[in-house]
Amino acid sequence: MLIVLFILFHVPAMAVGLSVEPGRVLFYAFVTFYLSGTAIALMGLPQGAGVFLLRGYEVAALVSAFLGVLAFLRVPGLEALLWSESRAFAFFKDPNVFGAFLVPAFILALARWEQEGGRRFWTALLLYVGILSSLSRGAWVNAAVSVLGWWLLRPWKRIWVFVVFVLLVGFAAVYAFAFPESLLVERLGLKSYDADRFSTQEQALRLALERPLGYGPGLSEILLSYATHSTYVRLLFEAGWMGFGTWLLLMGVSLVWAVYQAFRQRSLWHEIYLASLLGILVESLVIDTIHWRHLWLLLGSIWAKYASPVPHYPR
Repeated sequence: MLIVLFILFHVPAMAVGLSVEPGRVLFYAFVTFYLSGTAIALMGLPQGAGVFLLRGYEVAALVSAFLGVLAFLRVPGLEALLWSESRAFAFFKDPNVFGAFLVPAFILALARWEQEGGRRFWTALLLYVGILSSLSRGAWVNAAVSVLGWWLLRPWKRIWVFVVFVLLVGFAAVYAFAFPESLLVERLGLKSYDADRFSTQEQALRLALERPLGYGPGLSEILLSYATHSTYVRLLFEAGWMGFGTWLLLMGVSLVWAVYQAFRQRSLWHEIYLASLLGILVESLVIDTIHWRHLWLLLGSIWAKYASPVPHYPR
């Protein structure tokens, strides 16, 4: 129901935007509606089909991570999978999407490692290195939030996750001190273009207060001359107050439902969905994620058949 309202609240903004750039507005709105419809369709899938879909996602992430890491290591013939000859992005639009796409599969790999041990460690390691090879600050934060969220769901049972997380942070600090000129360290600081992003967000927020119905889907880059690089700012500016509010409500209700399934129904699948969605929502502060396919896949999976519980680890 909330997804339908989210779509409907785009209509007034579309009416406003059609007078500015009709082609851009219609295309952007179509993609948004198509992804929303995909999530609704996923909600009708039986639990078994959803599990099968997630496993397919895992395979796609592993293949992408493998090729991305090889490209990052400069394996001949894979140069086309590097962004600006330095950042892995495999078959995705850019490194930010590539890195973020691997995060839910990484959480799934951790769950499998916890359950099965042994060989699952190598799956988790490949995905972890794949996320690093994207050199995406947003993906790194996404992964950190997702891992911490997954740990906090069972803090005593998963104390090993926290220990490993602290060790990795410590290793990263030592590496940064030892190799201050490396690509990984170079990506940690603020960039010159960050100032443009922040100023655009400030401008978008100021203009959004002047037009509650919004300026039209996809018009941020045209009216502001720069992307907002924030899902929340983009929605407030383009879809208006009601579209933005409905999105926040949809995300909040979905998180609450995932928590309920994880704790009351003991659904381990929903622990994975919850942790992954948390990571994306935090990254959405600094990246436009509204058209990320895996975001809508997670939303649809959380509510699939009203999320009948799966009281065991995925096998």
